[in-house]
Amino acid sequence: MSMSTDLRVKVSKEYSNLYTDWKNLVCLEMHELFFLCTCIGYNAQKNIPLKKNGEPKFWSGTITPEEWSCFYAMILKENHMNPESVMHDKKVISNIEEYANGGMQILIDEFLVDFTIGDHDNLRIDNSSSKGLAKSILNYISENAQ
Repeated sequence: MSMSTDLRVKVSKEYSNLYTDWKNLVCLEMHELFFLCTCIGYNAQKNIPLKKNGEPKFWSGTITPEEWSCFYAMILKENHMNPESVMHDKKVISNIEEYANGGMQILIDEFLVDFTIGDHDNLRIDNSSSKGLAKSILNYISENAQ
């Protein structure tokens, strides 16, 4: 296990603008939103493969050691505590990207409806509702934590 700094972390192309908007309007770094989406997707056991729909969005070096630890724990549990499953960060990131993709889909379906504009392939955070987004996401997380 190594925390590589040279890997590009991908998100689904249709969610790319949402990641950028969160960073610009809510001041949530991309790796933090990615972590949140990963946790939501993992908790719901919803992982959606990116296939060829992935777009590099940020460097894995921005992922904190605490986030890496959680990612490793998720992958270890998923693989019956097999240490081989976390030996290569590229494979860990690939698996985690699927959970983040699933988590973002859950956020869109259950939470972001009142905060977004545009169609499915080009969703954006609505500037007029962005001020309440940070508080609302904390409430959403609190209400849905298990």
